[in-house]
Amino acid sequence: MLKKAIHLLLYLQFSTLILQAQPPTLSSEWEWFNTFEDSLSSRNAEELLENKQEALQAAIDIERPDVESKISKELAFIHISKTNDLEKAMSYLIRSLEIDEKSGNEAGLIFTYIGFYQLFEKIEDYYYGKEFLEKASTILRNYDLPPIRVYLNKELGQTYWLTGELGKSIEKYQNILTYATAERIPKLEAETHTDLAEIYKNENELERALNHYENALKIFRRIESPLLTAECLNAIGNIYLIRSNSERAYENYLAALEVLRQLNGAEAQLATLYNSVAQYYFKEGNAERALANLRLANPLAQKSQNQELIQDTYGLLSKAYKELGDYQKALEYSELFKALEDFLQKEKVDRSILKMQSRHTINQKQSLIDQLELNRIQKDFELEKEKRFKDFLIIMVTLIAIILILIFTLFILQKKNNKKLKVANLRVNAQNDELEDLNATKDKFFSIISHDLKGPLNSLTSFSGLLMNHTSSLSTEEIQMLAKDLDKSLKNLFALLENLLQWSRSQTGNIEFTAEEFDLTEMLNENKRLLDKQAENKNIQIEVKNTKSITVQAHPNSITTVIRNLLSNAIKFTDEGGQIKMGVVNEKHEYVVKIADNGVGMPKDVANKIFRIDTKHSTQGTAKEKGTGLGLILCKEFVEKNGGKIWVKSEEGKGTIFSFSIPK
Repeated sequence: MLKKAIHLLLYLQFSTLILQAQPPTLSSEWEWFNTFEDSLSSRNAEELLENKQEALQAAIDIERPDVESKISKELAFIHISKTNDLEKAMSYLIRSLEIDEKSGNEAGLIFTYIGFYQLFEKIEDYYYGKEFLEKASTILRNYDLPPIRVYLNKELGQTYWLTGELGKSIEKYQNILTYATAERIPKLEAETHTDLAEIYKNENELERALNHYENALKIFRRIESPLLTAECLNAIGNIYLIRSNSERAYENYLAALEVLRQLNGAEAQLATLYNSVAQYYFKEGNAERALANLRLANPLAQKSQNQELIQDTYGLLSKAYKELGDYQKALEYSELFKALEDFLQKEKVDRSILKMQSRHTINQKQSLIDQLELNRIQKDFELEKEKRFKDFLIIMVTLIAIILILIFTLFILQKKNNKKLKVANLRVNAQNDELEDLNATKDKFFSIISHDLKGPLNSLTSFSGLLMNHTSSLSTEEIQMLAKDLDKSLKNLFALLENLLQWSRSQTGNIEFTAEEFDLTEMLNENKRLLDKQAENKNIQIEVKNTKSITVQAHPNSITTVIRNLLSNAIKFTDEGGQIKMGVVNEKHEYVVKIADNGVGMPKDVANKIFRIDTKHSTQGTAKEKGTGLGLILCKEFVEKNGGKIWVKSEEGKGTIFSFSIPK
């Protein structure tokens, strides 16, 4: 006794610690349910009941309703599957229902409903049992645990079929099939095909039944399940036999026989198969071969102790002997068939009486379940009413808060708008100032253009007038001199127009300054070659200091325009016999291009405004060359578009160094 008390105390302490540390979840409850169902098949009722009843009393004593609910369910399952004391099972389930509903334990409630379903299934009250399965399924919508969903769908599929709801039944099995296929659970998939096949067969939809059996057969063969493979082959053979396709039926029977002969402990399946083969031979009119198979089936059926299988075998044996004219044997097996039928019928009647008694007892207690359900509905209604009131209060508080926030927000927005208005006014004033500057710049720009275009055009007009009016009085040397002057004016005009076009294109965004990789040293050499002739006319020497190639990333056309303009300027402002040097300095973050001459130079005040469009500065070269007035402005624009900067160092009478940078 002391030993038992210590054992019980340890059990309760362990259970309490588990339940305190890990509140029940649906997955843990499912694991408990599966483990307990396994123990039901391996242990006897007395041992199970003794342990559980002691544990139940201890749970009541220490006031642990959660433990009490679980143990009550266990005791109910024991009485349903082992003792058939359904009245006690009902009492335990009602107590468990009270606790689970009071505590709001949905996970536990699902398995309480499963217990009620098993109880009503036991007395074949499928309609009432179905309601509990549907309640469990409704709760399960809030959870994601597919194994329980599969279990409930399977039970609902069978129950719907028994209650005549064929569409709902097939829908549940189809749901299982979809899940099993998607999750690649072949055994479940094959079993579901078999369940659907059985339903369609009983509904006499043989084509659909055959299709599902054949799908199941493929899977059973693939997963190497010989017993289920043989049962499937036998079922397929029976359908072909019903459809009078004896040849196909016999092929499937032979295939099943070949599988079963290699298995041990398959007496019932083998006896069933021999009976099927006998039916085939009856249909073929070969009673002798039918009898031969039935003689093989009889001892196997006896060994399996399956009374209904034995009865079927007796009936077929009686038929075989009768067709062969052995009426004594036929009568003998007919009497055995009748005796077994009476025995089975008596058992069936006894079970029916027991079920009726159990149903009467359970029906008396159904009012308790209904009352609990009514209480739950009323409680839910009160909770819903309280929730609505709380929701109303929350909405009112929220609305007041929103109104206050809106008022505060409007106040803040007004202040911000006032600030924005001030900023906008300042911006407008700044933009007005900028527009005035732009207008002034525009005026200066047009004055540059008009002034610079006027000079070359006047020269062209004068030269053309001389040539037209005094050609006869001019010598060849004078005409050549006028032609040279005319050529200079045209070239100057062309340079002006080219710079003007480039500058206008850059201002209107028509030039895409896309960086490309090119050799900067080679570009210096190309521009040197381009302007060598112009330099030779003044006996000026141009030297490129770089010998190694320098690769840069920039817009090549704009950079070569800059170099050409700066080099052209250097030639223009260098005396005859002068020297120009070009080179690239490799700095840390950039390359600096330098173009130096020993020409006339410029004063500091001129150097400071040489890149500005708002000032007009155009000086004649050492050989009276005229400037365009836009070349250096264009250079500055293009260098900055490439991410660099341009500057000048000059001393009057000593020369000038123009520099610009290209980022690495």
